[in-house]
Amino acid sequence: MGNMDYRSTLNLPTTDFPMKADLPKREPQRMRWWHEQRIYERRLERNAANPPWILHDGPPYANGEFHVGHLLNRVLKDVFVKFHMLDGRYANFVPGWDMHGLPIETETLKHLGLDFRKTHPLELRAKCRERALHWLDVQRDTILRMGNFGHFDHPYRTIDKEFEATIVDALGTIAASGQLYKGLRSTLWCIHDETALAEAEIEYRDHVSPSIYVRFRATAAQRADLLARMGAADPIDAADLSVLIWTTTPWTLPANVAIAVKPTAEYGLYLRGRELLIVADQLADAVFGLVEGGAPRRIGGAKGQALIEAAVRHPFLDRDSVIVGADYVELETGTGAVHTAPGHGSEDFETGVRCGLPVINPVNASGHFTAEAGPYAGRQIFEANEAIVEDLRASGALYFALSYSHSYPHCWRCKNPVIFRATSQWFMAMDVNRLRKRIEEQIPAVHFFPGWGQARLEQMIENHPEWCLSRQRTWGTPIPAVVCIACDESILDLEVARIVAERFRHDGADVWWSDDVKAFLPPNFSCPACRGTNFVKEMNIVDIWFESGVTHLAVLGSEKLPWPADLYLEGSDQFRGWFRSNIITAVAVKGKAPYRNIVATGMVVDSNGHAMHKSAGNSYLANDAIEKYGADVLRLWVASAEFTAELRFGDQILQAVSSVYRNLRYRLRMLLGLIEDFSQKAVVPHEHLQPLDRLALAAFAHFSDRATAAYRRFDLHDVYLALVEYDASDLSRFYIDVLKDRMYANAPDSPERRSAQTVLWTILRGLLALLAPILSFTSEEAWQHVPAALREDDISVFDLVIPKERPQSGGDAAALETWLLLKSLRAIVAASEGERDFQLQAQVRAGGENYKRLKALGDGLREALVVSAATLERDDKLDLPQVELRSADGEKCSRCWKYLPLGSDEHHPTLCRPCVATVLRLTHASA
Repeated sequence: MGNMDYRSTLNLPTTDFPMKADLPKREPQRMRWWHEQRIYERRLERNAANPPWILHDGPPYANGEFHVGHLLNRVLKDVFVKFHMLDGRYANFVPGWDMHGLPIETETLKHLGLDFRKTHPLELRAKCRERALHWLDVQRDTILRMGNFGHFDHPYRTIDKEFEATIVDALGTIAASGQLYKGLRSTLWCIHDETALAEAEIEYRDHVSPSIYVRFRATAAQRADLLARMGAADPIDAADLSVLIWTTTPWTLPANVAIAVKPTAEYGLYLRGRELLIVADQLADAVFGLVEGGAPRRIGGAKGQALIEAAVRHPFLDRDSVIVGADYVELETGTGAVHTAPGHGSEDFETGVRCGLPVINPVNASGHFTAEAGPYAGRQIFEANEAIVEDLRASGALYFALSYSHSYPHCWRCKNPVIFRATSQWFMAMDVNRLRKRIEEQIPAVHFFPGWGQARLEQMIENHPEWCLSRQRTWGTPIPAVVCIACDESILDLEVARIVAERFRHDGADVWWSDDVKAFLPPNFSCPACRGTNFVKEMNIVDIWFESGVTHLAVLGSEKLPWPADLYLEGSDQFRGWFRSNIITAVAVKGKAPYRNIVATGMVVDSNGHAMHKSAGNSYLANDAIEKYGADVLRLWVASAEFTAELRFGDQILQAVSSVYRNLRYRLRMLLGLIEDFSQKAVVPHEHLQPLDRLALAAFAHFSDRATAAYRRFDLHDVYLALVEYDASDLSRFYIDVLKDRMYANAPDSPERRSAQTVLWTILRGLLALLAPILSFTSEEAWQHVPAALREDDISVFDLVIPKERPQSGGDAAALETWLLLKSLRAIVAASEGERDFQLQAQVRAGGENYKRLKALGDGLREALVVSAATLERDDKLDLPQVELRSADGEKCSRCWKYLPLGSDEHHPTLCRPCVATVLRLTHASA
């Protein structure tokens, strides 16, 4: 009997939950099961009577496959929807898609090889619609493959008739309040896409421009006037007198009508050789240092105010350029005299309006000069720069030229440089009806994560100009404006807008291109300016940011989707985009912000911190990443990163995340194996749990409370940290480890073992509920391996409930202190002889409260130290317990491996007394 094998008498963990995840293969099966079982819908129905929690989806453009930046966005949204659903809230999530606008039109034109100038609007709209629907399906499949929940069979789409009607209704309502106007303004213009743009559609990139200093010469009469203003006599040997300007946009010179100076700045009249030049004194040294020619002599001077209303000649066109005052003239670069073309600059335009200057715009929609540009007519403006510079050089008007690298506005869609171009556009007035101030008053009531988001949004509202709403394209919702044929007045009338909206609601927006204008006019409609009765439709569409900016009006506002939303979550670039457009329209229409919380994410970069671009070879499509690593590893990557800053993404990073994933998966497998023979009938009441097990519950509750609080404040990174710390510090390296002796060696149904299983089951169930929002597939897989007797009616992990946060009490604090004390003592033992060596026995000395705590544990102290025996002595002189270790008495039990006296039973001479009792009981039971 001495060589008897007792392994069959041990309760070794057993489970069918595989250690190999094989996520790319298993996840699609789980996804289909969720859909077939209506898991999300069933949980929503169960939560229907509870308070709602609404995340309003910022719609992506349906114009291409998702990259990892989209994956980040979609995972985060899904995590918070699932958490609040598991927390009992009615988390009704309706995803959406932006299906109008230039991104989709451009992709469609490129895909089909069409020219928008030669394609009939209705044909182009049909093609764009077909293409957008194609990409919606592609993107939806990717989102579902990520494991996301929501009403993906019934998303909101900006091309839906009801949605188009809502857009027009909103335009009508805002126009009726006096918030919209049409006017000639110098607005940002994309010459590639041939449309006006808003500030939100601009990104700044490095750009190399020709930097030129140009002489604006004076006639004899102008010369005399300027000399008088500068308090100078006319030098007999001086030839030309010029005002010297600096510009980096030579192509705008054909539109020049003025030169702006700073009224309070000092300007000097400098004689250099035989030339007189007027420049700001503060910049004179830099200007004259550009070219050789000796030191200049200042022969006169005056403040800029004295120069206002003087004039000089245009360098190559037959007209004067008048001098005007402008406070925005800066004295850091240039000459202090600013070339002013009201047709091609926002500040220039405002100066033109203030000073009554003509607005010349010699550039057409595609960026080519018109006849007004004289010798440059027909040339593309940027290509004409070189010719203009050479002509200035030939005429002697060019003082100096060089290449200048600077930050320049680009279209964030086509990535080409944009220009300012004076055109007639529809604008939303930010300062009518105190709209800007009313928005600013609403922002402090919104909670931002991260906190700097508040200042960012306030800045976007405070510093943003009027919102240019009209676009000169086809694929979008038309602005319901009509133009009086008699007086050319543009009219956006509320009654007309309501008729248009109703038509769109039934027939869609295509009718604006197919039906006569009379179909949209009320009886006896006349022009408010001239009483004319003949009209034509405007063919501008509304800015896509306005469309997405009124999604809250189109989607929210019902009992199941109340307004405002609890959360908006997008990239930090949306402070100038979607976050901004939504609060503007919401305050304009409803007087309040459309969201209670804003969460802003950083951008995804590669592992070296570089922006990810297809051309650079460092980009990742979401589907490719999922097929390589599995959705759950990517979801864990999202949680592991500090998502409010830049997120690094690459194979090395994902391999590290995969290692963490394997650890968590192994922990779930171990927990499942330890409760395989457990059932609800075997649950031990709390008051009968072993002291060590009650401490373990307190430690889990502490972790659960931390994770739950972090979820609530949207700090997913802290959820991840809490999870990893709890797993490493409390669960795997301590509680599961110290339980192995009790779980493996005790009788299966012993009270001590059932006590441990009760707590392990509580931890597993709570851990899966907290993990499910992040590791959705793995948590579900683990739940399906929980014994059926324990799962009962909860067929899915998403039927579980987030553990409730417990108010902290003195008892909780004391339990956690005891838990930490035990872990510190265990670390001493582990450091001395290794983590599992029953050759040791421990003598613990403690005083005061520590002694009481350890005494109350009984055999739990020995168990926590993983030694064969432990004694506790009181020593009130000690502030901290001390542990003395020595070799254990007795011999190694061949079943439990503890060193104890053996031989109490002649049939089992190699077993200790407890193991003998267990084996005899098992033998009797099997007999």
